[in-house]
Amino acid sequence: MAKLIKTIQVMERIDTLVKRKATGTPHALADRLNISKASLHRIVDVMQELGAPIEYNISCRSYVYSREVEFYCGFYCEELSQHELKKMSGGYDNLSVLTKINIEDMASRKK
Repeated sequence: MAKLIKTIQVMERIDTLVKRKATGTPHALADRLNISKASLHRIVDVMQELGAPIEYNISCRSYVYSREVEFYCGFYCEELSQHELKKMSGGYDNLSVLTKINIEDMASRKK
């Protein structure tokens, strides 16, 4: 569970930096987050699968959002609409992807 929480924390940090257009290059961002470049790409892929319109902008040398979005991960007391519930699917679809990210990241660090 701690690895899942760490991955979510990394996503939150990426989101903050993307909103500021201050991620730097993928290599620099991976170093800043203390993860491998491959793990960074997997996390960005997961963010895109979750609906983040994230892309790398060569001219400003940063990841950016192509439109305004908000990233939320946690528990909320308000009821969700049927559409929102279907969209989330309980997070199960992304659990295996996030688990794979952490397992591969740990394996690459041991080498």
